[in-house]
Parts: sequence; structure tokens; C-alpha cells
Amino acid sequence: MIKTALVGFGFSANTFHLPFLHAMSQFDITAVVSSKPENVRLHLPQATCYADINTLLEHESPDLVVITTPNHLHYEHARQSLEAGCHVLVEKPFVTRSEDGLALAKLADEKGLILCPYHNRRWDGDFLTLQSLLENDELGDIKVMHSSFNRYRPEVRQRWRELPGEGAGILFDLGSHLIDQALTLLGDPNAISAQCRALRPGSQTTDYFQLTLHYPDSEVILNSSPYRSGTTERFTVHGEKATFSCDGLDIQEDQLRAAMSILDKNFGTQSHEATLEKGDSVTKMTCPLHTGQYQQLFTLLAESITHQRPSPVSAESATKVIYAIELAQRASETGSRQTWQYSL
Repeated sequence: MIKTALVGFGFSANTFHLPFLHAMSQFDITAVVSSKPENVRLHLPQATCYADINTLLEHESPDLVVITTPNHLHYEHARQSLEAGCHVLVEKPFVTRSEDGLALAKLADEKGLILCPYHNRRWDGDFLTLQSLLENDELGDIKVMHSSFNRYRPEVRQRWRELPGEGAGILFDLGSHLIDQALTLLGDPNAISAQCRALRPGSQTTDYFQLTLHYPDSEVILNSSPYRSGTTERFTVHGEKATFSCDGLDIQEDQLRAAMSILDKNFGTQSHEATLEKGDSVTKMTCPLHTGQYQQLFTLLAESITHQRPSPVSAESATKVIYAIELAQRASETGSRQTWQYSL
């Protein structure tokens, strides 16, 4: 079994990591870093709780460290864990500066360790469906893609993600997912233009964005708004042969919030469908969505660690997401299109 330590024990750890680590036989959670030991004992009575990561690494030798701390701490906590000889799974956004991502990737490579940024939404059911349609050439080449992650959150909440600080705001939070999916599908763009704004009263961080990734023969528009009531648009993808469209969000987060077991046969089964329209026909065809597969990331991670295989999500690909955020911020601040010049 993979001896696993959780650094941070808040919403992210309890919702997106603990259900998988606890249920899958490949992992054994032996230690936790948390300021609330009583909460840790309630959920993980067998795990030792430490007040900080330094004390953890002094007293424990975990195989894997899972980092779910606030965004601005990701780089330092990942660096410390790698220096201690541990494999690392780190929540998105991977880091807050692309140069830090490159430094971590180099360190992991030098030490022969797995460094896996947690881009779990590569295993959303709607995204898996879109990937499958492209692989089977149902859509043809993508020409225009709209990808949205909207919510109705009109009031600023008092939590670190919405307060001023390094790596705060919706662009780092939800934008990381949208950018990662776009880069996974289409690779590096030629340029990025963007509008990143604070629209809500009292907001001091970006709570709305619209990014355009410019490719030689296609355009990708990514956006998030805190003012979308009702069912949100998720994907509209115009291909040479057909258009794929899907409303609503992947169900796995809601199921995890509701404490559904990942072993439940209905886990990941989508409650809605997509549509596929071909050519100039006005006939819409129902397109069933794939089952969501967040557990696949953990399965692949376990295989990476035990069989020395590549990370299911590379540090280099996650660093490109951070670089894209940096370009988007610069584009918004200057009102200009920013040329993609990323290089390892």
C-alpha cells in the first residue's frame, strides 16, 4: 500500500481526495496536517495529526504527500515534500507562478519522483464524451469552442479564494479547469486575449473572466460569471462536421458533496445528456454522456508510483495552465493580445 499523508484537511481534502484515498485499497492514509485534530480523529482515527508540514516530514516517511492547502502555499509544500523524497499530488492551481512550476518539474525529475497536479476535470463525463467524439472524427476539426463554468454567486463570501491574495480569484480556481481542458484538446495557442474583472459589489479579486485562445484555424472562448441563474451552458463546440453542445455540470462534485460512495454503481452517472447536430440539418440527436471517472486519476497515480510510470497529469502541462493565466492577466490589464511564447 502507498503510505499517504494529507496536508490540509478542509473542503478540498474532504470532498475531492479523502473519498478516493479512503475507499481505494492502494492507499493508506497514515498522517494528516491540520489545525483541527479533533476533526481528523473523527474521520481518520488511525492517522497521526501534525500541526505543520515540517513536523510531519520530520517524523513520518510517507510515500505520497497530498497537498490541499491554499494556493499560495502549493509551491513551498510541494518543494518540501519532493526534497524529503515523497511523491506529490497537489491541488490545482498547481502553483501561482509558471517559473515555480518549472522548478518543481525539474526537482521531481532529478529525484525520480511522481509530481501530479490535480486536474481531475480531465475525467468529467462531458469532457470524456467530447474527447471520444473527436477521436472518432464525429465532429471533424474544431473551429470554435465555447467552454463555460458559471455559477450564481452574487455575494462575496469570506473565504481565502475570494479575498485578495496570491492565487486567489475565479481565474485561478475555475479558470484552471477550463484552460487545462482546452490545452489538452488543442495544444498551445498562438496568442491569448482576455477580460478579467471584479463585477460583484465589494469584490477585490477576479470573479468574472472571458478568455479567447487564438489558434491558427480556430478560436476557443472560455468564461465564468457569478451571475448565471438556472442551468449553465457547459460546452458548445463547432466542428467541420457537427456541433456538440452540453448544458449543466458534471455530477461527480455534487455526489461527493452528498457523501455518495465512489463505489456506488451510480457514481459518475450523468443526470443529463448532450446534443449533436450534423451539417445543416435542423435535427438534433441525443448524445449520452460518458460516466465521470475521477477515480481514474487515483488509479493511474497508484500505478505511476508502484510501477514507475509517467504521472497521469504532467507538471509541464499544469505549468502551461499557469502561464496561460499569466498571459490572460497581462492581456486584460493592457487591453492587448498576448503572444504565446512558452518554452521549457
